[in-house]
Amino acid sequence: MSSSLTANATEQHHTRLRPEHLQGNNGTGRYVLLPGDPSRAERLAGMLQNVVKVDNPRNHVAWLGSLPGRGGAPDIDVAAIATGMGPGSAEIIVHEVIAAGGRRLLRVGSSGSLNARVSPGQVVIVSGAVRDEQASRHYAPLEVPALADHRVIRAMATGARAAGLSDHAFIGLCHTKASLFAREFGAGPAGEANKAYQAWLSRCGVIASEMEASVLFMLAQCMSANDVGPVSGGDRRIQAGCVLAVYGGDDSNMSFSEAVVALSEQRSAAVVLEGLYAWAAQDRAG
Repeated sequence: MSSSLTANATEQHHTRLRPEHLQGNNGTGRYVLLPGDPSRAERLAGMLQNVVKVDNPRNHVAWLGSLPGRGGAPDIDVAAIATGMGPGSAEIIVHEVIAAGGRRLLRVGSSGSLNARVSPGQVVIVSGAVRDEQASRHYAPLEVPALADHRVIRAMATGARAAGLSDHAFIGLCHTKASLFAREFGAGPAGEANKAYQAWLSRCGVIASEMEASVLFMLAQCMSANDVGPVSGGDRRIQAGCVLAVYGGDDSNMSFSEAVVALSEQRSAAVVLEGLYAWAAQDRAG
C-alpha cells in the first residue's frame, strides 16, 4: 500500500475526503464500503489492488483501490472507510462521503439475529430498517421509511448466489438502534421492556438488529431526493445498501464464538465482493 494522500483546503472536515478521492468507474464514482469497525475497513481493503490511504486525525482511514475487471470489463474503483459505532458517528461519515461525491454506498456491518431461521455465521442483505434511533429523525419524520435501494439488494443477492452462499444469505428488514446493551441485551431498569420490544419486532418480520443502516438509507434518500427519474431511465439517486454478518442471537449477551464471527465475516465479505461485480455490471448496463 502506498503512502497517504496529502490534504488541501477543499477536503471534508472529519474524513479529509475530497471529490477526486471518490471519482471513478466512468463517472459513476467509487463504490464505498462502510463498515463500522476500522479493522474491518482495512480487511476489506485487502481485497483491492493498488491501495492508497487517506488518513485523518479521527482514525476513519479511507482506503482507495480497485477490483480487477473480469471478462474484459474495466477495473472497479472501490473505497472503504469505517463509520464508527452508532448512528451519530455514521451520520457524520456518511454525510461527508456523500458531500465528497459518493453515490454508491454499502454498509458492511455486523448484527444479532431476531429470527430463528437466521443463525449466527450467516448473512443478511438488508431491505429496509426500523428507525429506532434519533439521528435520522433530524432528516425526516418517522413516517418516512428507511429503505435500501432495490438495485443494491438485487446486486448483493446475485453476489450471494455467485459466492455459493444462497442457503446462508437472507433478505429482510433490520432494526437500527441507538443503544446496544439496553435496547438489545436488556441492561438497565427498562430491560424487560426493551426485550419485549425486540420480541415485538421479531413477530413483525424484522430479522436482524444493528446500529447504522437506517441512518445510511435516510441520508441517501434525503440527499438525492431531487434526482428521481422515470422507469424509462434518468434516475440519478444515491444507491445505498447493507450487508450484515450475523454474530449472535438476541440472547447472546456479546458471548460470540470466535469461529462463528470469522465464518460470518468471511461469508459477508464474499457476498460483498461478488455483489460489487454484479452492481458494477448493472451500472454499466444502465
